[in-house]
Amino acid sequence: MNKAVALARAHTLSPAQTAHIRGQIAGIMQEQVSIANEVVLGTVDWNPTQARVFSALLNKVVPDLKSSSIQLEHSDKDVIDMSREELERIAAGIDAIEAEVIPDEDNK
Repeated sequence: MNKAVALARAHTLSPAQTAHIRGQIAGIMQEQVSIANEVVLGTVDWNPTQARVFSALLNKVVPDLKSSSIQLEHSDKDVIDMSREELERIAAGIDAIEAEVIPDEDNK
């Protein structure tokens, strides 16, 4: 394992090389997705190793959505700390969030 780590450190890939490798994997995966669909439909059987390899390659091309993080920025400010411009924007409704009110079916 130490030998593999040393090789990886000695031969770092450029972003272009990484993109090229991902493109090659994506090409291979295009062929495999139709087979995976047949597995889902039950017309083809995969053993657990084949399923894990497919999953690992797919994650290289399309990362798992749950691993992607969404960061929302939220800040609270006291009114006394706000500028006149910020207060005017709030008063004018410029910073208001637009939303549609959907009545609750149970409370008609």
